[in-house]
Amino acid sequence: MRRPMRMLVIDDDPGVALIVQEALGSFAMEFHSADCGATGLQLLEKRRPDVVLLDQMLPDCTGVELIKKIQSIDSRLPILFVTSRKSSDLAIEAMKLGTFDFLTKPFAPETIAEKVLEAIESRHLMLMPVQLPSQNEPSDVGDRLVGACPAMQTVYKSIGRAAAHDIPVLLQGENGTGKELVARAIYQHGQRGDRPFHKISCTDFTAQWLESELLGHEPCAMPGLMTQRIGKFEQCNGGTILLEEIAAIPHALQSKLLRYLSEKRFERLGGDETLHSDVTLFFTTSYDAEELVAEGRLRPDLYYLLSGFLIKLPPLREREDDLRLLVDHFVSQFSRVERISNMGAVRTSDDSLRLLADYSWPGNVSELRSVLRRAMIESQGAVIASEYLRRVLRESGADRRHGEALDTNWERFVDERISSKSNDIYSEAVIEMERHLISLILRQTGGNQAHAARLLGITRTSLRKKINYLGLEIEQFLATA
Repeated sequence: MRRPMRMLVIDDDPGVALIVQEALGSFAMEFHSADCGATGLQLLEKRRPDVVLLDQMLPDCTGVELIKKIQSIDSRLPILFVTSRKSSDLAIEAMKLGTFDFLTKPFAPETIAEKVLEAIESRHLMLMPVQLPSQNEPSDVGDRLVGACPAMQTVYKSIGRAAAHDIPVLLQGENGTGKELVARAIYQHGQRGDRPFHKISCTDFTAQWLESELLGHEPCAMPGLMTQRIGKFEQCNGGTILLEEIAAIPHALQSKLLRYLSEKRFERLGGDETLHSDVTLFFTTSYDAEELVAEGRLRPDLYYLLSGFLIKLPPLREREDDLRLLVDHFVSQFSRVERISNMGAVRTSDDSLRLLADYSWPGNVSELRSVLRRAMIESQGAVIASEYLRRVLRESGADRRHGEALDTNWERFVDERISSKSNDIYSEAVIEMERHLISLILRQTGGNQAHAARLLGITRTSLRKKINYLGLEIEQFLATA
């Protein structure tokens, strides 16, 4: 079993630790608190937390002074810096040193929860190992790249070459083919594996806000902005940034990224001071990069620079020989690690394997994982029978067709569950309703996850987890924007 996430609060106000615990009480987390820097460092060494909440001023030191000491112990530990006012120079200094984000007192519980969960997700991406097939002893901890077909062998070789050279990489592959997993493998096996790693979904931002997220901005750079912001290029100095969906980056910003890749120099939005930082950039695209150039969505000069190290991930429909390997891997993972089944070792029937082989897998490996997970939850037996897979595949395909089959036939739903001898119809119905609700909201927001999370009243991190758990493919909603 995986250990719970650990959080360390370093603040001389005991009320802050109580507020944090209350805000995150529904999550399985260990909480530790310290009222001074010295005690905080002792707990850091002893407890090895996954995220730290750090006050700007402590009895024995400033928060900025403590940041440097924390980073000397763990350079990848996300730090949430607490300030008393938004314009605090200390907050700007803390962000320049590489803190994950800052919070301003007094803060709302939902704000704490969202920031902490985002920090933990970032920590997970950095530390959760990505195992390659050459690692013969699979571990229960971490993710694993699975496959032995020629196209995947080429991917593995490319990971090794990219990790050996500190260069920008473009990962091309349909949704669900494993682009993020490959990016993390390159990062973890590369020269910057002990430095921060940040993932940014470019579709979550408007043009100006994406530029601000990366480059930062000066006061009054946009209407209503009165303070300076430190962007990810400064915050993640020395580390790696993964930019998902290069086609969503506006041309003007693509030009600035091209300059950054060549010179490692940039200006904040609204500023004229030239700054320098050293960040390795990885990019992904779910489309053919050459077609993006032809359509005018990707600058030719940026493409030519990135095409020097282009890794193409094959769709699952072209990996027939890998299907059984992937099925065995996921079923084993769900049984041993997530404990989905209480039947011990679970296997897939021959009829089920033939059914999986005949399916086209538009959502690729991510869809396969989601389908198997849902089938195991519904079957709760030692064998995943074809009847469960057939229903899950039918529902998976229906979710992908815009506007079709979004209204569940509840009478048929109940009849099918009773026929299959389900003893958990309530939970299955809740999952079904949640899938439809989130699908509708994502369709309304054009796939903008930040907007969708606000409408749903949940954090963006929670929404992403639900999208993955429910087997939804975000690209189907982007197309309707």
